[in-house]
Amino acid sequence: MSDRDRIEAMVRETYARRCAGDIDGFMAMFGPEPRFRLAGDEILGDLTVEIRGHKDVRAVLERLTNAWDWSDYRVDAVVVDGDRAVVHGKGTMFYVPKQQRIATETLDILTIADGKITDFVEFCDTHMAARAMDLLPV
Repeated sequence: MSDRDRIEAMVRETYARRCAGDIDGFMAMFGPEPRFRLAGDEILGDLTVEIRGHKDVRAVLERLTNAWDWSDYRVDAVVVDGDRAVVHGKGTMFYVPKQQRIATETLDILTIADGKITDFVEFCDTHMAARAMDLLPV
């Protein structure tokens, strides 16, 4: 199995754990000092600021996992180039606090070292997320 194949398999496993709501399994895919950021407007608050360290990344991802049900999300493509993977996925997200279903797509950039995620930047429809979370100004 090539490095590219190993990275793609690890990335697909990461998303399977995320979609299953397995926060422990999801976090096991990250290195000891990971970084996470949701790329987007500051209206999404602290989610768009780079979070560093396993404990702080876990807190943010736990918050997102509890608020958003990923079970109807699927990975459509994984493109691996060296130590980076770009992941395109889509599905119907379920925003738990408002019991609302929203069809959406994401595009993520992951940096991998020693078989673990060191950097995770997620690009999503931030307007949709802000609207669902009642963060848009009235």
